[in-house]
Amino acid sequence: MAKNSDYRLTSVQEVLHHWRQWTGDFSGSMQPELHEVVGEGTAHRVYSLRGAPDWVLRLSTKRHNHSVNNHSTELASWRRAASAGLAPRIGYESRDSQAVITQRLVFNDVPTDNHAALLRSIHALPDSSPPLSLKKITAQYWEAIEHKSLTNLALDPHSSRISNDLELLDSEPPCFCHNDLTPENIGRSGDQFLAVDWEYAAGGNRHFDIAIASEHMIHSKRYAFAEAVAGNGFKEANWRAACRVALLVTHLWQLAVNNTTSEALTLK
Repeated sequence: MAKNSDYRLTSVQEVLHHWRQWTGDFSGSMQPELHEVVGEGTAHRVYSLRGAPDWVLRLSTKRHNHSVNNHSTELASWRRAASAGLAPRIGYESRDSQAVITQRLVFNDVPTDNHAALLRSIHALPDSSPPLSLKKITAQYWEAIEHKSLTNLALDPHSSRISNDLELLDSEPPCFCHNDLTPENIGRSGDQFLAVDWEYAAGGNRHFDIAIASEHMIHSKRYAFAEAVAGNGFKEANWRAACRVALLVTHLWQLAVNNTTSEALTLK
């Protein structure tokens, strides 16, 4: 195949050149090559590998600086989850952590029960990192929006009602959170469901993490999902605040990163 610009990147060449050092069940006799793009988001591109069908190469293509984690911190969270059977295993990574060889997953419909069980297990992982402040995150997004002169399109996170919601959630005891566990970020290996994309993982608010993960659900299913994940820790007032803040954060992130937001999201 024609070599694209990604193939020539030092980090890509590094992980492919060291294919004999990949950990796991790979036992190929020839160096794998980039094949097809099988996934792409705002911060990464995923390639299948010719000669290594059970692996993919995940390449960071981040075009913004609004992620919670840098490459190395993201991989640390990813590895912690993988060691607990909650994320795909990592076979090899480049020295700059920009290119990662990882287990290939199948992405299709995720049953709600499996989605809830995966998020509940992530929340149970030990974490000693400083908690992520939702008030600080929204302030950072707002600063970027101000810099781009887009405040006329944005809800101001400094308003009293929004500030009250943010303070309520920031006052809760934190747990380890994925902070972006939408169905698109859940893949399957056999009968095991695994989480990908750990760039926003941090100690944070359980209710907010659940709200982000369930934004696609209708109200009744979303409420049941929240109760299933939070268990005895479910709090009605915090859940309602989390749903509002999840909409706000998505709205501000879209403006800060993509310079626009959907009319439907603004109306909500």
